[in-house]
Amino acid sequence: MRLGWQPIPATLFGRALLTLIITFGLFALVTFSAILYYALVPVAQRSAVDLASIMVLSARTLQQLPPHLRDEYRARLASEYQIRLAEERPLTNPNRFFFPYLRQVEQALTQHLGRPVEMVTSLANGERWFWVALEVDGETLWTGFPRGRVGTRPLQALSVIFGVAALLILVTTAILAGRVTQPLKRLSAAAEQVALGNSPNPLPETGPAELANLARQFNETSRQIRELLANRTMLLAGISHDLRTPLTRLRLAVAMLPDDTAGALVARMERDIEEMNALITQAIEFGKTLGAGRREEVDLGALVEDLVAGRPRIIWQRGPACPYRVDTLALRRIVGNLLENALRYSQDLVEVYLDCKSSQPVLFVLDRGPGIPEAEREAVLRPYYRLEGSRSRRTGGSGLGLSVAHQLALANQMELRLGLRRGGGTVASVRLPQVETGTTTPPAGRTVD
Repeated sequence: MRLGWQPIPATLFGRALLTLIITFGLFALVTFSAILYYALVPVAQRSAVDLASIMVLSARTLQQLPPHLRDEYRARLASEYQIRLAEERPLTNPNRFFFPYLRQVEQALTQHLGRPVEMVTSLANGERWFWVALEVDGETLWTGFPRGRVGTRPLQALSVIFGVAALLILVTTAILAGRVTQPLKRLSAAAEQVALGNSPNPLPETGPAELANLARQFNETSRQIRELLANRTMLLAGISHDLRTPLTRLRLAVAMLPDDTAGALVARMERDIEEMNALITQAIEFGKTLGAGRREEVDLGALVEDLVAGRPRIIWQRGPACPYRVDTLALRRIVGNLLENALRYSQDLVEVYLDCKSSQPVLFVLDRGPGIPEAEREAVLRPYYRLEGSRSRRTGGSGLGLSVAHQLALANQMELRLGLRRGGGTVASVRLPQVETGTTTPPAGRTVD
């Protein structure tokens, strides 16, 4: 059966991606923690200590300069060291700005001054500034530096690191998974063709050793299946030829019996001969290739009309035209076998409906027979399996009708279902394959209640 859409974690690509994300994620976390602890934090602490020393030294130097030199000193500090000194408190922002480096500067100033300090922030011409109040000779002097003085941008760096890591993980996953999934996709498609009764072309035995060996084993298995099917057909043909020869002699012997032979005995012998001939014919038909045929556009209503013509106890009402592209011969055999099965096991009327409303028309065959238990619905699709235990043709068929219908449905992408009918009986439905793009869309028809 064709697999539908699968969620990403259930696919090979998704699992490989998840594995790489976890692996690289843990590696990146350990690497970043090691670099942060052994390199970035010591450098930041040393830089914070140096900056704190410069700020304190600048404030003390300003207080020691003559008043006429202080403006020039402030200007040189601002241009060369990006540090400002002000007597009045700047217009600060009450919201604390997230900047891990500030914590390092505050600790360095606290150790340098011997008292706790707290930095505040402000905005000047769109630029963020950080200020601290320093007590120098009994006066308060505000010392500050801009955000641009510290050129680090940790958030941007983390964004770049994680962005590049995500890109590398996706590309690596696509390459690794692609090398594995492409051969597996070819293998899956070939296995599906085998399941449908077709003979796919041999798979290329290339790629990694494991996949090449898998392709080699599949090619060998496919070859053995083809030989097995061919041998089965030849065996059935040989058996039929060998059996029909004595059957022909028996038929001639019965025809040459004297006229005074009991008519009932002769009739029973002729029935037995015809039954044996029918069994041989069905076995040969099942042994033939039940593959897909050529699709052609046909009116489904007319096809069903032709199938039910001349059959007793069938209720069928033809609706509007329902053109559809389908393998006509396969559909005729499937529906014909379902009708024969329904008429054999049901003594009441058999109803046939065509639902042409959806994009994929569905044919229904409903009977009032004993029904098929849910536990037996898969088993009845196997060759020679019968719910009725005896081998009498009067109480059941040969066990090949539903099996042939099932094999033909699989080969032609049709969906054959068996279910219980409300009130007793069996509902057999055949959903036709998806119509190709550009073909005629079927009109609305009647549906089954």
